[in-house]
Formats: sequence, C-alpha cells, structure tokens
Amino acid sequence: MIQRIQTVYLALVVIFCLLGLCLPIGQYFDGTTMVGSFNNFVYSSTEKDAVWDWGPCALGIVQILVVLLTLVSIMLFRFRMRQLRLVIFSTILLVGYLIYYAVLAWKYQLMTEASYHLPFVAVLPVLSIILNCLAIHGIRKDEALVRSLDRLR
Repeated sequence: MIQRIQTVYLALVVIFCLLGLCLPIGQYFDGTTMVGSFNNFVYSSTEKDAVWDWGPCALGIVQILVVLLTLVSIMLFRFRMRQLRLVIFSTILLVGYLIYYAVLAWKYQLMTEASYHLPFVAVLPVLSIILNCLAIHGIRKDEALVRSLDRLR
C-alpha cells in the first residue's frame, strides 16, 4: 500500500516543506533596493542599523513538525485511520502557518515602510494544504474499499 497515490502527495508535501525551510519566504523592497528579508527562522534588515528578529522561528518549527508528521504518516500506510488523523493535524498546522506568515509579513511591512515582494516559496504551503486534502481523499477512499471488502467476506 505504500505505492498508493496518497504517498506521492505526501512525499510532495515533504519536498515543498523542505524547500520552504531552505529559501527566503519574504523580501521588502524600497524602490529597487532590498531593505529586508525573512525566512522561516529569522528576519533581517539590510539597513545600517540592522534589525534581527526571531519572530519567524515559530514558522520554521511548524515546517519541521509538518515534515516529521508527514514522514510518519507515510510509514503508517497499514493504519489508515491513524494516518488520516496525522494528515489532518498537519493540514491544521499548515493553516496556522499561513495565518502567522500573513501576520509577520504585514508587521514587517509596517516596520520597514517598504513594498512586500511575495516569492514563489511562500505559495508552497498553500500547495501543501491542497496536496494534504488530496491525500485525505485517497486515504478515505482506501478505507472505504477495505471496509467494503470486509463486508463481502
């Protein structure tokens, strides 16, 4: 059962989260010059009185939790209901990640008074949520198939 389509979806979620951990998720520009950027662990400004803020550290922790939960749920292919609960929980974590990301992006935009540039990496959690929903659908379909086969015996 590890070769099911939900395993592919969950593997893509792991890849997207790992990409999100490695690349910057927000940049602020004043005209053509970059005045600040942040990734999943720290915000840094490029001005002479540089500001470092560890507020985004929670974003990195959530991303790491999602990666770990998704890897565990891939290995729980024999226990579909447990796998389903873990995928639903990681989806809830990703929704919380997006809400906190929006709050931080707005906060740093007010702090720098510059325009915010949304990189492609910031869209990856949305794609991960969609892939988690597709995996949930696949897991439920497998569970329904197994239950219907048990009924025929």
